Amino acid sequence: MERTPRRLSDVVVRLLNITVRRTMTLSLSRAISLLVLAPAYVRAWWIPSGFWIVTFVSVPLLALIWFPDHIDDLTFGSWYKGYQIDSHTPGVAVAAMGWIFLILFALALFLVRAPSK
Repeated sequence: MERTPRRLSDVVVRLLNITVRRTMTLSLSRAISLLVLAPAYVRAWWIPSGFWIVTFVSVPLLALIWFPDHIDDLTFGSWYKGYQIDSHTPGVAVAAMGWIFLILFALALFLVRAPSK
């Protein structure tokens, strides 16, 4: 049986603890995604318009990682092939999909050979 808080300060501490943990997790994921993306920009310097290619591919992927719950809210309730989407996708699944594609994109940049001069 869970103990109910007796004071208002206990309630505030519990709410702040949950908020701080979630914010720290999101901040860590955001920082690591930028660390993964930085070498992709460095590697793409030799590609003509490489900056724009990396930007246009990575911005939607970063949106999946940074705002997974908001992405889910955008799709919830929409209609697809005559059926309404009536269940939420877990934010972890949305962020995981973004991470998978971001890492594959960064690896693809490093696996492609630079042109010989």
